[in-house]
Amino acid sequence: MKLLFVTDIHGSEICFRKFLSAVIQYRADAALLLGDLSGKVIMPIRRTNGTYTCILLGKTLVAHDETELQSLQRKNADMGYYSYVASQSEIEELQQNPARNDEIFRELIVERLTHWTQYADEKLRDSPARVYIGPGNDDPFVVDAVLDHSKRMVNLTERVVDVHGYEVVTTAFSNPTPWHTPRECTEEELRARIDHMVSKVERVETAIFNFHVPPYGTLLDIAPELKALQPVVGSTSNVGSTAVAGAIRKYQPLLGLHGHIHESKAAEKIGRTICVNPGSEYAERVLRGILITLDKDEVKNYIFTSG
Repeated sequence: MKLLFVTDIHGSEICFRKFLSAVIQYRADAALLLGDLSGKVIMPIRRTNGTYTCILLGKTLVAHDETELQSLQRKNADMGYYSYVASQSEIEELQQNPARNDEIFRELIVERLTHWTQYADEKLRDSPARVYIGPGNDDPFVVDAVLDHSKRMVNLTERVVDVHGYEVVTTAFSNPTPWHTPRECTEEELRARIDHMVSKVERVETAIFNFHVPPYGTLLDIAPELKALQPVVGSTSNVGSTAVAGAIRKYQPLLGLHGHIHESKAAEKIGRTICVNPGSEYAERVLRGILITLDKDEVKNYIFTSG
């Protein structure tokens, strides 16, 4: 089986389109996109007397008509941002009302993800590849229903799914982070989740652990050290999960697929298990992935991809 694995596209329209194109281009038998699917930012576009103004990466951009507005919205979407076109008073209301902001944010997440599932259904209509998808810790639970209704993409999260004869065990949850994201739990709870799913696996030696958070203490989980949520220059630390690391050492699956830490593009063996993190550069509109060839109970080869 030729498997394409991608993670952490965070709402980037162009990265999602590249993912679907890569499925076809690489002639993958199966492709996995495991969270985080949602973007992080609402980008206000102020509507004033027929013109539209947006501050993007410190630059003031002005659209003078609907065509230019659509171009601006595409630019935002490619970077993972959600455009919100409104008057100055509406934007101020959104900024002053956290509950309303959260409501709009969820609506925009669902809207884009619904668009993605519809696009995938059309793009992959004639492709023999099987495509699988799942949320990550950053994704609100409202996305699950959208994924469940896709015709061409199978929602993997919190279950064991057969993928070309390989049992894929998936969880979106992470150990606690400084940002208190929707799908976090204690290491003890994460360990219990993993053990519960693995108990349903028939042949763990050929299983694939598709866990969003990487194992602690490896090359896959190195991130800048934070102080008051700001990076400490020149200092890094391991921030992955001890529960995930323990599960891999205990069960020794064939393969571990991970993401979460964008800076830690790496592969490392834990016992007999090859664990990989393709990293993420979604904000630069670059899709990172890894193409893996499996043969029965062996990982024959793998190659990191970027484009």
